[in-house]
Amino acid sequence: MLQEEVIDKIRRYCLLLNDAGIRVEKAFLYGSWARKEGTKESDIDVMIISPDFDNQDMMLKAKAWRLTESIDPKIEPYSVGSKKFAHDDVSPLLQVVREEGLEIKL
Repeated sequence: MLQEEVIDKIRRYCLLLNDAGIRVEKAFLYGSWARKEGTKESDIDVMIISPDFDNQDMMLKAKAWRLTESIDPKIEPYSVGSKKFAHDDVSPLLQVVREEGLEIKL
């Protein structure tokens, strides 16, 4: 699989999230696929930024996980609220994604 195919899957996944009522503001590919080191065994690490995740609703995050099955079960979403993404300067993962992640144009 090519990085372009992975990006297409993420775009389709984000559309599915929006259709399911989860407003996606931004999506970032990170990990091996962002570094162009992904293989057919690699998972697809994607950070989903949405104001709907600001309240830490575990049911909503579980819904986001379930929806990956419709596109590709290798998609591993990391759900982050818009406020946390904008203001959290402590999380190492957020720092890595901000600096090295590939923002997907939606």
